[in-house]
Amino acid sequence: MIVAAFATERALHDAVADLRRDVTCRVETYGASPPEEGGSFSIVPLLMLGGGMVGAVGGFGMQVYATTLAYPQDIGGRPDLSWPSYIPASFELAVMGAILAGMIGYFATVRLPRLHDPVDEAGAMQGVMTGGHVAVVRGFDDSDAVRAVFVRHGALTIEDIAP
Repeated sequence: MIVAAFATERALHDAVADLRRDVTCRVETYGASPPEEGGSFSIVPLLMLGGGMVGAVGGFGMQVYATTLAYPQDIGGRPDLSWPSYIPASFELAVMGAILAGMIGYFATVRLPRLHDPVDEAGAMQGVMTGGHVAVVRGFDDSDAVRAVFVRHGALTIEDIAP
């Protein structure tokens, strides 16, 4: 694993773009503020939509099964499939499913809980929260090519961290 610190966010993004274009590796970036370019896609809203749909359909189906097949009762001439009364519980289960899917999806996308990561031991990571910009390269084939890209874009420090 190679960790490199940069003086500006622009230099970091240029180096990462070169690495993604030329070298086969996995690149992570760390900084104190979100990137200005933004526009990244997140799968979490789609997971929440799916969790909400599963919760709503599951809750509605559970109530339909319970009142029509498993335990039908004729109370006051009410029909077995009285769907308007199923809406509040189905809504609550949809909200619960969306929240649960969102929490699990978020933790999965940011790889938490991760109690220890070797990159935390790098000296460059100490300056991240005070405005530094750091790139971490994992799973590379040619470390000399990665170092050359970092040097070409003006990396302040370049460190090797054992995984």
